[in-house]
Amino acid sequence: MKKAKWRLLTVLVLIMGLLVTTAGCGSQKTKGAAEAIKVGVILPLTGSEAIFGNMEKNAFEMAYEELKAAGKTTIGGREITLLFEDDQGKQDVAKSATEKLINQDKVSMLSGAYSSASTNVIAGAAQSMSMPFLIATGSADDITKKGWQWVFRGTAAPASKYTISLWQMIDQVVKPQSVAIIYESTDFGKSSAKSFKAEAEKRGLKIVYDQPYESGAIDFKPMLAKVKNANPDMVFAVSYLMDASMIVKQSKELDFNTKLFVGGGAGYTLPEFRENAGDASEYIASSTLWVPTVTWPGAKEFFEKYKQKFGKEPDYHGAQAYATMYIIGDALNRAKEFNNTGIQKALKETDLMTVMGPIKFEDWEGYTNQNKPYSYVVQWQKGKLEVIWPEDVKSSPYLYPVPNWKDRT
Repeated sequence: MKKAKWRLLTVLVLIMGLLVTTAGCGSQKTKGAAEAIKVGVILPLTGSEAIFGNMEKNAFEMAYEELKAAGKTTIGGREITLLFEDDQGKQDVAKSATEKLINQDKVSMLSGAYSSASTNVIAGAAQSMSMPFLIATGSADDITKKGWQWVFRGTAAPASKYTISLWQMIDQVVKPQSVAIIYESTDFGKSSAKSFKAEAEKRGLKIVYDQPYESGAIDFKPMLAKVKNANPDMVFAVSYLMDASMIVKQSKELDFNTKLFVGGGAGYTLPEFRENAGDASEYIASSTLWVPTVTWPGAKEFFEKYKQKFGKEPDYHGAQAYATMYIIGDALNRAKEFNNTGIQKALKETDLMTVMGPIKFEDWEGYTNQNKPYSYVVQWQKGKLEVIWPEDVKSSPYLYPVPNWKDRT
């Protein structure tokens, strides 16, 4: 009798052990299934480009919160998680951040990048490691002209395409005889200047000045004096924020007048440009990829919500990051698998309307996985950035030619 009881007890212990083991295996499986879908986002959160990087980080997080509220950040029990890395606006740091996110953090895809220089480094590493990379801002033409199948650019236009609307306005309104081109010696600056020069030469315009400068300079007056002596009808300038502000302020100090001064996006569209340049910003025009008055669904709402949440107005960089997060959410929700090829395929099949307009990754004019962009021309008028071209979407008439400094009130 005792032996029978011991046998029964032994069987019960074995059964309990099996149940515990099975339950343990089930827990491990559930834990594995619930593992986060990690998205690495590389931005300049400190350093000279931090104003752009933090704007984009804010926009990424705002879009993420909206997607989460809509139940689109949890897929099959797995949560999309954003891992931010600071590249400090430096290429070597961007490369290290890329390798860390891929090798240590085991991200499923990459996004972000502000400067074209950092973007190129991240894109190259992502391509070599077969990691899907969705660019937010970096715009140098060559980034998507290398046939890289793992690199996608949706909300950011190639630098040469920033001026699509500007050239329409130049042809129909400005009609200059001569132009001066000044630009920072970065990938973005050189790419923008090269394409502008090609278009100018195609039209037979006389280029009276065409020189790069080192970003972060304090005294631009020697350069501006040369441009003034060349007496161009129009100036096209590619600069980030602080350089842009200094250039127009010192142009005023030198009493350098031209019929139209146009920026190639970047620093000339930020609210901080007006704050730093003061009244020297008045009548400065610029190409841009987005304005809050565009008719794309949600554009105005994004602008107002961002301003209310962060106490600052976003420019097109913020809109790019916001739309990029929505592209990520859309692709991950459609992906059949969360491995590199599954996400790559989902990105390739993107067909989404965003605050930056429709997004499709296509191959055209030598570009690979590049969305076809829209652009606008804006002008600072009475402290406000107004859309002046195309005319069918303008918020204010253009002012051209602009008055000389001494005639401005």
